[in-house]
Amino acid sequence: MQESGKLVLGIDLCDDITQVTVMRPYGAEPDAVSFDVNTRKEYLPTLLCVGESGEWSISEGKEPGMKVLPPFFHAATKEEEVAFGEERYPAKRLLETYVSLLLAKLRERFEGKEIGFVAVTCEEANTRASVRELLYEIFGYREGFGTQCTVLSHLEAFLQFVVRQEIGLWQNGSAAFDYATDGLLFYRMECRMAGGRRLLVTEYKDYSEEIPPGFIIDEDTGQGALTFERLAAEELRQKVASLFVTGRGFEGSWVSDVLRLLSGGRRVFRGQNLYTQGACYAGTELFRGESNADFSVLTPEQITADIYLVAESVEQEEDVLLAAAGSFYREVNVRLDLIFDGTDKLTLKILPAGETTPKLLRFSPELSELRGDRTGRYCLRVFFVKRDVMVIQLKDTGFGDFYPTSHRIYEEVVDFSRWEQ
Repeated sequence: MQESGKLVLGIDLCDDITQVTVMRPYGAEPDAVSFDVNTRKEYLPTLLCVGESGEWSISEGKEPGMKVLPPFFHAATKEEEVAFGEERYPAKRLLETYVSLLLAKLRERFEGKEIGFVAVTCEEANTRASVRELLYEIFGYREGFGTQCTVLSHLEAFLQFVVRQEIGLWQNGSAAFDYATDGLLFYRMECRMAGGRRLLVTEYKDYSEEIPPGFIIDEDTGQGALTFERLAAEELRQKVASLFVTGRGFEGSWVSDVLRLLSGGRRVFRGQNLYTQGACYAGTELFRGESNADFSVLTPEQITADIYLVAESVEQEEDVLLAAAGSFYREVNVRLDLIFDGTDKLTLKILPAGETTPKLLRFSPELSELRGDRTGRYCLRVFFVKRDVMVIQLKDTGFGDFYPTSHRIYEEVVDFSRWEQ
């Protein structure tokens, strides 16, 4: 159980702003942290300023004598330096300074109440494990939280947020658009049942090339809004029960009109603290040691089906598991030696996670083109180039000293995303 009086913080770090939520002792819902009692501003700039006497502070530099350093968060995640005048600063050191000042400000804000757990989230953790390691190092080691901290990607934070809402919002799927400093991003969650538990299959897409930062805001003709509308309508052809939009790019009058068009048959929400709330929920569960979740998660890096080779004969049919649902697609690289016995057919059985009826893929490789009419041995290789794109290769390996290999290869590519259901 959570120790009396300790707080759990959810912190969302972005290149431009930082948001924080707090779960108070024995609380059920996180509260957004306000950093200004007058304006009720619920964020801080992810900026550092240096004063005339060399003191550091988190500020936008409007005070006399303060100089604002360039943004550093993205540079810190890439272990780069930041140039400021004739000085060059390691961006990691700037991030460490920022985190120390942020935590000091929060302790002051909570009048010395002890912080028991910190959950940190950022967009960069979607695709780069090194970012997680960096934040674990800063919060866990340098700031002394040890194991009392966790790092989540924005996709994971979105998932943690949405599954804490009423089940009707997500059991038939949920999605989120994030339009922030890096351009437009898209997350989707599909809920399936598997073995009495819910299986959450997640998806992540980067549309920053189609809709880069500032694209919609700067588009006087409204063409930018139309581009987003078409893109969103295409993504939402696969029905979801709820849609969330977040990020400071979703500000302005154009948003309400577009979201009204996208709200048919689903509930739509707009807000700016989705990720930090999700992180706070996750951190609270870890800190309190209370998990009531009846779901498992498949990330965009994990395949979503069991893949079997069907060894068919007159007497029996035997399935050989090649790859299991939940395997990371980059790690699937199966090799088997095969000898065909009176058949030129190759059959794979695909059992999508959460389903009971398998799908069969039958191939008829032209073995005669590989080996002619001679007995042959073949190496079957199965691997993935994307989560839902599987490659099947059949290579002639010869048959001992009698028939040397021809080095010929038969190949099939299976794109599950285009596979008719």
